[in-house]
Amino acid sequence: MKLRLTSLALGCSTSKELCARFAAVNPETAFTVQNAYKWVRGKATPRLSSVYDDWARILGGGLAASFVAASSFDEFAQTIRGHLPVPDAALAKLRLDHPTPPPLTPPVGEASARTVVRQPSWRPNHWLAGCYLVISLSWSQAEMGNLILGRAEITPADGDDFAVRYTESLFGQDITMSGPMLCDGRTAQAALRCSLSLRTYFLALRAPSPPANVVGGILSGAALHDFEARSMAGRVVLIRDHLDRRDPPLRQGYLAASPALLDEQIGHLGYVDPPGRMAATTQLLALIQATPVQGLLEMPPDALGALGLDFDRIAPGGTRASP
Repeated sequence: MKLRLTSLALGCSTSKELCARFAAVNPETAFTVQNAYKWVRGKATPRLSSVYDDWARILGGGLAASFVAASSFDEFAQTIRGHLPVPDAALAKLRLDHPTPPPLTPPVGEASARTVVRQPSWRPNHWLAGCYLVISLSWSQAEMGNLILGRAEITPADGDDFAVRYTESLFGQDITMSGPMLCDGRTAQAALRCSLSLRTYFLALRAPSPPANVVGGILSGAALHDFEARSMAGRVVLIRDHLDRRDPPLRQGYLAASPALLDEQIGHLGYVDPPGRMAATTQLLALIQATPVQGLLEMPPDALGALGLDFDRIAPGGTRASP
């Protein structure tokens, strides 16, 4: 129903007109006429993060793709009406034509009268849950310039929160960091406690759009195997593991910053199309190694979004460009 509201707000009377709006911001958009037929009618929902990125761009107003994907219809309608014209009568007709299913109610009776029926709570960015290969630059002076590969598991916790467990192997020793992760729909942040040093590390991620094949952000803390315990920060990229085997053939620890070596590891995650995977891997390395601007280290949203689109195309069930 949010796509129908988008059509109303943009003055698009047909799906073809809406497709043209998407194509105007991204000529390679996955919002094609064939897909629009299913998505606009509610027969299916977009799975590619690039669709939500394009959707946010055509709406304007500084909307995040994650909000477009995860917001309720009421939240979505209230927000876009702040900067796009949606007549009350048109919105009322849309609600009438596509009514929201009524909430479940308990059967009438003495026992049920005291029963409180709780509806499932909306969990911001619920698609974050999963297993990931974690890629960052080494903080060790002895391994400067190399990568560190680790593994992260993000699982739902109580309420709307998550729990994250990160493991890596340094100098033959397994290191585990874990802690709660809070997500507000735009960011996902965690304070991780190291089981070895008992130090705390801060993980600040940009909340991804579905299907969340790529999650990126900044990891900061004190260098572990370092006499001076230098304060460090670096970019970190999480790549979803679609195979999620109990004993994955993944290397955890230091790895030379070589596209070929990293591509070999990413190949164990279920991503297809080797040429496309190598191109995405090369782009990933460039993003992690990019020089800070004016002394500030950040994860650029545009570059991260482009990387996510590259991995969406080669993910199992993803949309790959025709040769």
